[in-house]
Amino acid sequence: MVLLTLTPTAKAALQEYHKALPNLDEAALKNRDHWEKLSTAEVGTPVDHHDLLMVAKYFAAQNDETSSQSQTRRLDVLLRGAAVYQPPPPQKSEPTSEYKALMRRLRVEEEQRQYERMINPAPKTESFRQRFPGKSNTLGPFAQATAEDIDEVSFADVNRQMILIINVLISIICCSVAIWMAARRWSVPQRLGLSFSGSAIVAVAEVAIYMGYIKRIKDAKAVEAKHIEKKEILDTWIIDAKPKDSTKVVSKYISTQDMSRENFFEHDKRSVAMSAKDFHHPFVPYSIQQQFMEALYDCIDAGSVGIFESPTGTGKSLSLLCGALTWLREHKRKAFDEAIAKIEIDDDEPEWMLNHAREERRQQIHDMRAHLEARLTTIREAEKRKREQLVMSDANPKRRKEAHRVAAAEDDEEQFILDDYESDKEDSRQQSQYSTETLKMLEKLGMLPLESGKGADEEVVEETKIYFCSRTHSQLSQLTGELQRIKLPPGLPPEDKDDTTLVEELKHLTLGSRKNLCINEKVVKLPTQTAVNERCIELQQSKTSATQRCPYLPRKENEDVVLDFRDHALAKIRDIEDLADLGQRLQICPYYASRPAISAAEIVTLPYPLLLQKSAREALGISLRGHVVIIDEAHNLLSAVEGIYSAQVTDILMKRVKEALIVYLKKFRNRLKGSNRVYVAQLVRLLDSLINFTQNVQKNTLGNTIAPSVLLSGQGVDQINLAKLVRYINDSKLARKVESYAAHLAQEAQKTESHSKASSNSSTDVPTLMHVQNFLMTLMNPSKEGAFLWSMENQVVTLQYLLLNPAEHFRDIVEEARAVILAGGTMSPMDEYNQQLFPYLTDKVRTFSCGHLIPPSSLLIRTIGIDDEGRVEFTFKTRNRANFARAGRAIEKVAQEVQGGLVIFFPSYGLLDDVVRTWKEEPIMARLQNSKRVFLDSRDIAAEETFRAYSDEVRNSGTAILLSVIGGKLSEGINFSDELGRCVVVIGLPYPNLQTPDWQAKLNYLEARAASDGQPRGQSSREHAENVCMRSVNQAIGRVIRHKNDWASILLFDARYSDARIQAKLPGWIRAATTTTTASSNVTDVANALSSFFASRQRLMESA
Repeated sequence: MVLLTLTPTAKAALQEYHKALPNLDEAALKNRDHWEKLSTAEVGTPVDHHDLLMVAKYFAAQNDETSSQSQTRRLDVLLRGAAVYQPPPPQKSEPTSEYKALMRRLRVEEEQRQYERMINPAPKTESFRQRFPGKSNTLGPFAQATAEDIDEVSFADVNRQMILIINVLISIICCSVAIWMAARRWSVPQRLGLSFSGSAIVAVAEVAIYMGYIKRIKDAKAVEAKHIEKKEILDTWIIDAKPKDSTKVVSKYISTQDMSRENFFEHDKRSVAMSAKDFHHPFVPYSIQQQFMEALYDCIDAGSVGIFESPTGTGKSLSLLCGALTWLREHKRKAFDEAIAKIEIDDDEPEWMLNHAREERRQQIHDMRAHLEARLTTIREAEKRKREQLVMSDANPKRRKEAHRVAAAEDDEEQFILDDYESDKEDSRQQSQYSTETLKMLEKLGMLPLESGKGADEEVVEETKIYFCSRTHSQLSQLTGELQRIKLPPGLPPEDKDDTTLVEELKHLTLGSRKNLCINEKVVKLPTQTAVNERCIELQQSKTSATQRCPYLPRKENEDVVLDFRDHALAKIRDIEDLADLGQRLQICPYYASRPAISAAEIVTLPYPLLLQKSAREALGISLRGHVVIIDEAHNLLSAVEGIYSAQVTDILMKRVKEALIVYLKKFRNRLKGSNRVYVAQLVRLLDSLINFTQNVQKNTLGNTIAPSVLLSGQGVDQINLAKLVRYINDSKLARKVESYAAHLAQEAQKTESHSKASSNSSTDVPTLMHVQNFLMTLMNPSKEGAFLWSMENQVVTLQYLLLNPAEHFRDIVEEARAVILAGGTMSPMDEYNQQLFPYLTDKVRTFSCGHLIPPSSLLIRTIGIDDEGRVEFTFKTRNRANFARAGRAIEKVAQEVQGGLVIFFPSYGLLDDVVRTWKEEPIMARLQNSKRVFLDSRDIAAEETFRAYSDEVRNSGTAILLSVIGGKLSEGINFSDELGRCVVVIGLPYPNLQTPDWQAKLNYLEARAASDGQPRGQSSREHAENVCMRSVNQAIGRVIRHKNDWASILLFDARYSDARIQAKLPGWIRAATTTTTASSNVTDVANALSSFFASRQRLMESA
């Protein structure tokens, strides 16, 4: 339906149609009132286009097409002069009482300030006439009568003129003496005459110059005086001068225990709106959101490291963006004002010249910004018109789909042959293969060459920006919608003070890998990420023919397209897929073309690997110096850093790589150059050394730490240069060529099942040789950063390098960035980050943990520590059938009171299997199944399938039980919102197995570091184990409350949860509810409290 404006022709036609209604059928008579209303409508009122169409059809059927009446009642005639009806804007709402009270207070304060200025005026500048009342004409011929358009001469001006006169006299005397000395061979009268003549000429020149200077000042003041300042009263208004009702003052401290949900949220919003900093939040922020943004703003402004915890469902991402971007825009304004204020001129220059210089610089900056904004605005308008055209044409554009990944296999074996390799060439880009401490040592010794074309002190100066990092591209894509909601004021003050444009579009850029952004069909269809990276690099090398190179790479001849891509990328907020579509449309590689846009962007979003890896930052040209780094979902940051810089390889994988290398070497031995054969042979010899170690380990132990020299004790291995060998594997693309040749052989021999398996194994994301390469790179790390260890499980020996000190690899980010913010929904316990990531920072780390949006009445937290048989603990020593049965009987009591979904988390899959086996042997499982259907999280069944079946059962029958594992797939990334998680039970504390080699190495390292700091033995290792355990618990129970209207209960089933040390590691919003609870921890009392909680919620829903 489209509403059009009524024209005189259409009105006449409607009146005639209304008169003819009695002659029409019953269907038309039913709408008689509607047609009567339209026949009396005024011109310009809205009319439905369906009504005009019906009228036109009626007259077309009643009259001959050639008649004049039929010609004047055609649809095109009726629509002529009509326009789309635009409804009038709604009337402004009445100001709220809070707004009126605020304006009344501001008005009183302004009146008080005016009164203070009236009774205590500021002292005026002392003039010359005030200082010397009788000396008004001492300035000689230059002293003129004071006019109304000329300022009084101040005492400072007199001093400046006296100094000028003295300087003129000194110039005359020095000139006279110089002429006298130069004419010493002349007679005395001649010397005197020459000296006086030269002095007179200098005096006349000085006076002429000064008179010209005075004249220019006078002219400038006269011109400026012609500009008359006009002050006009545009409007006057009074807000509630005499309020009828007295305004009630709301106390700052209000008890929320007895508040209803509506009153709780209304008071929360009202308290924020009355007096708070504006962070340009798209909605009215709640008090916890306001506190979160204020703490974030202060942390960034102070240049500190911050750890922020905000529960899921509290708008954490939007608060992060609003707080950081508000700081960024205000920081730009401060930097602009400071840059203008730093402009100075000579002391003897007039003030108008300083103002002119500052205004000129201000205009230059505004012109630069206006030029960029004009280009971006043109692009935005063009894209808007294109979208409107697509809507009008009913087009349904689809997003860019991933290219086909199936490539036709080439039979030519030339593709598997290694290129010629010069073993002595050194490439400074390979420095990143060394560890942080190794690089520092090489730099200290002066063994690190500078990059070509760059000096040691060369730095790239760019605008301050925010780097926003999260785990995956899917999480970053969700930020796109949040960024589109935020409307911020300009980063610079408007050039025109009357400009009403108070919003400046945000300049955002998202970065990704080649796999996400590549638009070359021949490259993107390769099966693995590594293959895409290597093929992309190959297509850029000089040895590649011009016809084979990638046609989308930025070059000098298509530099204008790169700039066009930059402007399009910044013109609107785009996700990674939009950026790839843009590159496809402009026929330019978005992976490389997005780099020039980094410097002009205000916020850059990127995934973990692109920020945490220094080599990735260098490849993208990212410099963090002076910028703000925000890492969202940072509860996995420690494991992410450790995972990036750790490596492992199994004996089975090494044997497979060795066999593939031998087959490859036998096939192409005669076709490889000498350097290639030497390096491949060295790699085989090194693999022999590693495999021999795995064969000689003790089979009856779990594992132990080892020294790197033990792994390299094979025959002739000590003669191998590991740095050159690793660089050769990387530069020669040996891993992909060997892997491709193995896949080629497997495709030719698919007759047997083993070959089919080999073919499937050959399509892994990372070639097997690449795992070996990563492990060899770690062998060059000093043992202080990490530890080498071996472990055995199911007769498979694994060699592993474990990073023990993630702080060293994260330190360069902290030292370069202006501020680093770690944010997440479950960051507790926060001390772990201070100890593991920031041990070198003392008072620079700030922490903030805010409460939840839900009122206290929406959450029930209890600890179950006692049952009918006594204290309950689920330690490793107490895991037996008796305790499993006790847990089952307690769950039966809890399940009877739960309405909705009941989720039970166990510490491990092994414990879950033992408990389920015991419950099945006992009648416990059967009794649970009679009241609620039970679902089991299994390693053999996909987590999505289990969660889908559980969700369907809860929504259909209203209740179900899900048995899951902490740290499993259902404990992270799955939301048990609303009825899916009305009760969550955590059985036991999920401590890791501290006897494994990796945990032993970690704990030994922590103890050694703690001993050097003078800490008691055992404290550091126990603290770390508890932190890892409680972080898993916090992540699991954080799945239950997902929004402000949600409600749930949390039961911690272990007596150890009552310990103060354990409760201190819970999130702040849970800890507050737990510490204030003095109720009994007996399972019967907890079940009764649970029953009362669900009954109160039921009454609240019925009343609503």
